[in-house]
Amino acid sequence: MSTHPRYPHLFSPLRLGPVELKNRATMAAHGMRLGDDSGVVSPRHRAYIVARAKGGAALVSASSLPVHPTSQTFAGLQIRTAGDDLIPSLSATADEVHAAGSKLAITLWHGGYNVTWLAGRAAVGPSAVANSMGQIPKVLSIDEIAEIVAAYGAAARRCRDAGVDVLEVQTSTDYLLGSFLSPVINRRTDTYGGSFENRLRIVCEVLAAVRENAGASLAVGIRTSIAHHMPGADEDYDAAASLASVRALQDDGLLDYVSLMSGSYRAAAQTIPTMDQPRAVLADAAQLFTDELKIPVIVANRIRTAQEAEDIVAGGAAHAIAMARTWIADPDWAKKYEAGEDARVRPCVSCSQACQGFLARGLRVSCIGNPVAGREVEFPEIGTASVAKDVAIIGGGPAGLESARLAALRGHRVTVYEASSRLGGQLALAAAAPHRAEMGLLVDWWARELDTLGVVVRLDHAIDPHRPPAAGAVIWAIGAQPSQSAVGKLRPALFDGIPGSSGLAHGRDVIAGINAATGKVLVLDEEGGWPAVSLAETLAAQTGVSSVTVATTEAQLGLAELSLTRELPVVTARLRAAGVTVVPGVTASHVGEGIAVLKDGPRLGRFNTIMLSTGTSARPTPEGALAVGDCVAPRSVWAATNDALALVSRL
Repeated sequence: MSTHPRYPHLFSPLRLGPVELKNRATMAAHGMRLGDDSGVVSPRHRAYIVARAKGGAALVSASSLPVHPTSQTFAGLQIRTAGDDLIPSLSATADEVHAAGSKLAITLWHGGYNVTWLAGRAAVGPSAVANSMGQIPKVLSIDEIAEIVAAYGAAARRCRDAGVDVLEVQTSTDYLLGSFLSPVINRRTDTYGGSFENRLRIVCEVLAAVRENAGASLAVGIRTSIAHHMPGADEDYDAAASLASVRALQDDGLLDYVSLMSGSYRAAAQTIPTMDQPRAVLADAAQLFTDELKIPVIVANRIRTAQEAEDIVAGGAAHAIAMARTWIADPDWAKKYEAGEDARVRPCVSCSQACQGFLARGLRVSCIGNPVAGREVEFPEIGTASVAKDVAIIGGGPAGLESARLAALRGHRVTVYEASSRLGGQLALAAAAPHRAEMGLLVDWWARELDTLGVVVRLDHAIDPHRPPAAGAVIWAIGAQPSQSAVGKLRPALFDGIPGSSGLAHGRDVIAGINAATGKVLVLDEEGGWPAVSLAETLAAQTGVSSVTVATTEAQLGLAELSLTRELPVVTARLRAAGVTVVPGVTASHVGEGIAVLKDGPRLGRFNTIMLSTGTSARPTPEGALAVGDCVAPRSVWAATNDALALVSRL
């Protein structure tokens, strides 16, 4: 096989035991919620997997499959391996993946004590230690452990019969096998607890059962955490313990490879790194494993570009690269790099809003920049329009940019009119805040795509809604404007906003540089999420601001949104380090003369500047006009790009 001249190591073959991969770029797809009520591989899930195989992934993972009824969590949305009815759908998936030139992996998984009892039965674990939700599991008996070990073997046999190429046993984080490895969670005194060898015993038994049932043609590996990062632990499962575990499994002939990640449910930002963390954050730690082991090492976590992947592989830190969010953002990631189209790769910005955030809401996975992700059945391809039109897009934010891109792909002649001097809208504003610069990568990508597709972009062109451009179709994407709409969440009868607040600056105008703040600053926050957090961090970094206080309706600043993307602990620590004072769970009854009077009488102040983080309202569009994004209703980046997809796909 030929290799890419710029990335010769990344795009060279790799052997995992009996299985040869065409390159070293692989895709992990765990917990995507793309299933249906059948419990087998749904058409939606298969289409998602096959799209990534066609896009150049050497190895695609169908999902983390629960091997036993005690691991079943997502009713109606999770594949099950507990019955032979799985085999036909999994076999059909394997056939399509192979036809695309890729290999299919299945991750065999048991969630352990992280499976909520709300799924219908008590969770199970090595010991009666509460999970991160405070729920206590049932302690597994010796017989129950044997039953689960046998279930892993039965699942491996079904995967073998279906034509799967690679079986990956999930020992990472504090799932069941990882919790047995943990000296914090595993407090047993029998043969499955206490010493290092005893804590490793169940993993050895599981891998032996998997190998026995998998046969000689399948590769068998583990996905494991380099460290759990359990808070406050004097003795934790750390890199030394992890390396010792993998080495012991290797020496027993149980492994063809190891795939490395990090963290646990108690350290989610280590598991799914946030935007402000370094790229390729585990490369140095992976080097320790590569130096000591004889089997191939795969590494994950915030690897976003082919150059980053090439540097890891060429430098010897790992033998292959595993990615999840990068492949969600662009299913053709590897194919574009191999074709020399680096600039056309849609970037993942590690925001986790429509992948991890949607999963936390019980929704199917998607991506703010790629709303087709998870809906490949509904939108198999954009297609060429039957009649090419002149299309005018009014507004250059995410909704307008994606509308323009899709319209051009459909063969329309497109012009974008943006009232300001730059593209990006609210997304560019988000990127201007501290720790959020990567949001701007999407804006840059859209700008390059529009240029490649021949879209005409006219900046500093405000359009009168009563005098739209002459075109076959006009799409309004003019976004939203700062307002006090968010006060309606708790106080719907407050028609005119917070009393006394007329004339106060809004946070978005401060981030945009339209308004300034000085001295002691108070932010009245009733919308929460990133707008309030970014405003606080922007103010804390500004010269001339001596202190920042945020009075928020949330129990913890950013709680509602950032807890879903698992960013809350990181952001809370960052705000504390920046000296931001947060007054949680309050509303302002009225404001005046540098003082905010809170409900029930307490007062905050005096402040030199008081400003609002109280939401936005849709800018008006002509009656009956085609409209997308926040000018329909203020929402999110994903909603904006999803609006564009829904509208333009039928234009």
